[in-house]
Amino acid sequence: MTDQNTPIDTPKPRRRQRRFGLWGQLLFVLLLTAVALGVLYLKGRPVTAPDWLQSRIEARIAQEVPQARFSFGEMEFLIDDDWVPRVGLHDVTVSSPEGAEIVSFNEIRGAFALEPLFRGAVQPRDVSLSGVFLTLLRDKSGRVTLSAGNDLGGTGQRQAVTPPEVIAELDKVLSTPALSQLEGATLRALTLRYEDSKTGRAWTVDGGRLRLNRSNDDITLSADLAVLGGGAGVTTLEATYESTIGEGTARFGVSFDGVSAQDIAAQGPAFAWLDVLRAPISGAVRSGLNADGGFEPVNATLQIGAGVLQPNEQAQAIPFDGARSYFSYSPEDRLLQFDELSVRSKWVSGQATGTAALGELDANGAFSDLVGQFNLRGLQANPMDFYPEPVTVAAADLDFRMQLNPFRVQLGRLQISDEGQTLIVDGALEAGAQGWELALDGLMDGIDPNRVLELWPAQVSKGTRNWLVANLMEGTLSNVALAYRQSPGTDLRTHLAFDYADAKVRFLRSMPPITAGRGHLTLSDARLVVQLDGGTVTAPEGGGVELQGSAFIIPDVRVKNGTPAVVRLETTSSMTAALSLLNHEPMRVMAR
Repeated sequence: MTDQNTPIDTPKPRRRQRRFGLWGQLLFVLLLTAVALGVLYLKGRPVTAPDWLQSRIEARIAQEVPQARFSFGEMEFLIDDDWVPRVGLHDVTVSSPEGAEIVSFNEIRGAFALEPLFRGAVQPRDVSLSGVFLTLLRDKSGRVTLSAGNDLGGTGQRQAVTPPEVIAELDKVLSTPALSQLEGATLRALTLRYEDSKTGRAWTVDGGRLRLNRSNDDITLSADLAVLGGGAGVTTLEATYESTIGEGTARFGVSFDGVSAQDIAAQGPAFAWLDVLRAPISGAVRSGLNADGGFEPVNATLQIGAGVLQPNEQAQAIPFDGARSYFSYSPEDRLLQFDELSVRSKWVSGQATGTAALGELDANGAFSDLVGQFNLRGLQANPMDFYPEPVTVAAADLDFRMQLNPFRVQLGRLQISDEGQTLIVDGALEAGAQGWELALDGLMDGIDPNRVLELWPAQVSKGTRNWLVANLMEGTLSNVALAYRQSPGTDLRTHLAFDYADAKVRFLRSMPPITAGRGHLTLSDARLVVQLDGGTVTAPEGGGVELQGSAFIIPDVRVKNGTPAVVRLETTSSMTAALSLLNHEPMRVMAR
């Protein structure tokens, strides 16, 4: 039985418990709502971190990376439109433990992977850096030194002895747990100074942009650069790099526009032959690194704008309207393979294919010479506007040896095919301290007289050429030999000699022409000698008179002060008698 005085239990505590649970749930919902509203409010709005938080973050970075010190002026937090948390750092400086600056950035921004972030791991997904000055120095041995700022003696130097080391270092960095989630990185507002001790040249990249993209283990780097080389123009470059982490191989390419020929020539032995040109070049270069650390063959396409060929300031510039080349270079064989090399100019135009083998490389990576073999076709020539219209040559084969310092081309053989005949030329062209020096020698089995006059410029040995036009009516020429010598400060030296046969030639105005003539002609500088070994002259009364053993001589074919050249005829006594029969005064000739 229940005691009447005992209080009966009431449900009030349960109601209070229930009331507290409701209030707790409501409070939790309100908190979530506040957080959500706060996040919504903060979305797209940067929030500056307090000083105490920045200090703790700097301390944590110092603990994780003891080999460097990080400092920054301001930290911002941001929720972007994709609900990805981002952090921005301004005025970032990386220093050595001793306090020496390694590198600095105007700004670093990073987006972090959400899943690791929920586990407490900070792993950037995308990083953006802006405002950095770097200096790149290539020494005479070809090694590259990278440093921040202009001071190449600072502690911020990083030296890459070989390209495979660069690949290995990049693979190592991207394989660290901290960057395992990295999908992309961008570097903007890059200023890079590149100094090349091998050539004594320097270039500055201003406003450069680099972008790294990562898909699993595949890495792609791209760059857009504007290069100032010291001239009035600006060169643009686009570069790409592709590799797979852990494979040790890479593929890269560069596209460029408006680069000077000398700047390209300074980049390696494959391009050194361009150093004699003064012209802008646009094009693309592709190559790669194999697993052994060696370079794959280089493939290049070059579009060369209007310019001149001029190895030094003393040599007269040889102009051209443009050129195009597609070639490959095998570093292992030191062999250039030209699938196409074409030139357009008023002096000479045509196409060529062939190979050029580089000689031994010196300590600076420069070659002593190269030996080339080329096939030339579609040739048209008009040097110094010698001809009213360019002269066309069917084809030619060329073997040569070229040196760059000083510039010299030694012809081993130049074989020119023209109208069924072959001209063999050897000689040398050199850009000396006083200008061009040229020496050529040629041999030809035979040539038509009319073709000789087509190839003989009207301005060269004008008197001799005019005599041949007026007096050589027909015939065949054989055993043609020619020579040409030109040096600064000296008179031009020329030599032409050939045998003639079946000739119809007038050697004195007062006499009928000689028919069936045969003999030899020699033109050495301004001295012309036409030797008659045999021929026939028809007498006025009829009948032929045989002529032989005479020489028609012009000591100086040049016309001076309007006075014609002196003509002399040397004959044998039998020739003198024959001339008398033809009613020609013997006293007008000089007997041998």
